[in-house]
Amino acid sequence: MKELALSVKNLSFQYPNQPKEAIRNVTFHVYKGEWVAIVGHNGSGKSTVAKLLIGLLKPKSGEIRMFDTVLNEETVWDIRKRTGIVFQNPDNQFVGTTVQDDVAFGLENNGVPREQMIERVRAAIQQVGMEEFLLKEPHYLSGGQKQRVAIAGVIALEPDLIILDEATSMLDPKGRREVLAVIDDLRAKQQMTVISITHDLEEAVRADQIIVMNEGEIIAKGTPLHIFSLGEKLEEIRLDLPFVMKVRKELQKAGLPLSFNSVTFEELVDELWTLYLNK
Repeated sequence: MKELALSVKNLSFQYPNQPKEAIRNVTFHVYKGEWVAIVGHNGSGKSTVAKLLIGLLKPKSGEIRMFDTVLNEETVWDIRKRTGIVFQNPDNQFVGTTVQDDVAFGLENNGVPREQMIERVRAAIQQVGMEEFLLKEPHYLSGGQKQRVAIAGVIALEPDLIILDEATSMLDPKGRREVLAVIDDLRAKQQMTVISITHDLEEAVRADQIIVMNEGEIIAKGTPLHIFSLGEKLEEIRLDLPFVMKVRKELQKAGLPLSFNSVTFEELVDELWTLYLNK
């Protein structure tokens, strides 16, 4: 039986001096080891959900339960010890003068013994492929490298759940691929639970489950295959379909009998190859 990592029930929140709620009656579940993408255009409420999940905001109503513990003022610090978050701009997260110092910062705050801290810092930096930059200043790194360091700082804390809040939106395609590959690898090796907050459906392709938000409400949730099959409904709320789905659509218009069962280029190529062999 799957272990529940996160349960959100009937969550609502309203910012001060705003005429309506930013999110309304949001309910979803995340199981241990899953990658769940929460997608929506700017103002859809997805980043508000992220802030509520780590206790930066207090809900108007509803319940957040992480690791079978209700999130409240008494439990928030214990829950944060098991949760890591990577924000949109890594520069806002750097506090150390070197990559090594920055990754160690959270461990020092948590009182981790020095020998254990050194071991965990090296392991985290190695996991994100930044060993050669150990003594470099973080601010002189590329965008993709900065996010890798930010991720290393989070995984050194050995969280059970990691939240990516638009963590790839400022990166170029190469940097985005690097960061997502690191997260995918960590999830596979450590059974880490991942929640990515994004407006980019290309990123959401990697998820086990996608939650679509619009104007503060969940309007759809399911596997990438199910969500991408909604097609025009996603475009109506200003979400751009992944490029692979656009290619598939054009191939189908050209008469190729493609079934709707692939969401990555690798899967599409396999399907085209099968069609060719069966001609």
